[in-house]
Amino acid sequence: MDTLEVIIKPMLKKFSFFNHAFLKNAFLLILSPKLFFNQGHIPPKNHKIPNHFFGLSLTIEDLIEDPIGVVEMCRQHKIRDVTLLIPSNRISEFSPTFMDDLVGHDIKFNLKLVLVDQEDIYLQWRELLDLTLLGYQPHIASIEIEMTSFSKEALHAFLNIWAMTFNMARLKKIKVAGPSMPSFSPFFNDMVFKLLKDKYQLPDIHTVNLTNEMDKEPELIYSNFLIPKLGKLFKFNLIKKLALIQRIAESFNIKTIYGAIELKRHEITSYTLRAISLLIASGRLTKLYLPYRNAEGILFLIDRMEGMTYLGALFHDVPFEIHHFKNDKEQMHAIWTRDDKTINPESFYHIEDIYAAKIYDSHGDIIDRTQFKITDTPIYLVWRSMDPIIFIDTPKVQDMNVTNIMALS
Repeated sequence: MDTLEVIIKPMLKKFSFFNHAFLKNAFLLILSPKLFFNQGHIPPKNHKIPNHFFGLSLTIEDLIEDPIGVVEMCRQHKIRDVTLLIPSNRISEFSPTFMDDLVGHDIKFNLKLVLVDQEDIYLQWRELLDLTLLGYQPHIASIEIEMTSFSKEALHAFLNIWAMTFNMARLKKIKVAGPSMPSFSPFFNDMVFKLLKDKYQLPDIHTVNLTNEMDKEPELIYSNFLIPKLGKLFKFNLIKKLALIQRIAESFNIKTIYGAIELKRHEITSYTLRAISLLIASGRLTKLYLPYRNAEGILFLIDRMEGMTYLGALFHDVPFEIHHFKNDKEQMHAIWTRDDKTINPESFYHIEDIYAAKIYDSHGDIIDRTQFKITDTPIYLVWRSMDPIIFIDTPKVQDMNVTNIMALS
């Protein structure tokens, strides 16, 4: 018995959903150079955020209950890309005619089949694809298949549906996207890509489902990443996981990566806003799909961030984040604290810079300077001047329950 098998066997007992092939592939990946790159946990500087970076994810309910609201949001905020979510147990509820209200607005669709169970839906899905492509092919930019579990049965069901979808898409010259696993595992992605490469069926677009990343502090270094303490050893946080995802995709010559967030609650939390800001800063994603039902709380980011250049994080290894963006007309700081801290802005921003800025929340509402404080919910300082913003000092953090935050008046 070799050393690798000695390590793997106990883990098979602990993690029943991992099969031997997956664990062996994961450890080979751990031993490969892909994990070893300096400063991967810090967003890279000086990259441009793509135009039309944001798209919307639409459920069947969105399409039935509020098609006009979807059209208005896309029109007002110049959104051109929409994902249509089709759970595998609800294929019969989806109709291509749901797209009728949107096709006249220069919108491109990503049809996304979400494999929620291992039920045989091969014929149902093929019939829906045939019908949809017959009437709407010019409006379909891509077809995506999403896995939702790691079992051997789920993988078999995915590969079966993928092969049929891939062949149909190639005949119609439509791009194929996947595998978009909700737990965002680089190790499983690597194994799936190897299987698809052997079948000459690699995707055009690598998709990652980031939903589970919204439930924790997005800046945290993960203590466990596949095995205990591996995360801390390699400084794995959300930024570095994305960097690894990109490395794996590029090793299979996949250059395009789409992220998606499908929130479980009908609210935007501070974690969500912080994670989205970091996803933008990461420079690893070509596009990010946000849920229509929650998009109202993120419209400021959609309107402001696209086309901006990310200049970098202004501080590292501190319990707060300040990220610097600019375009030809303005510059912006996205700023928040961590660990239930708060910052007095006067302790490090010059008062004239504070008064020269417009201060926004994520809805795009202007924050009154007399109520201005920096907490764990991101705010955005925007200056029309391109002059450098010089800090007085490194920001000093306080516990969130401190009440003597200096008001600006």
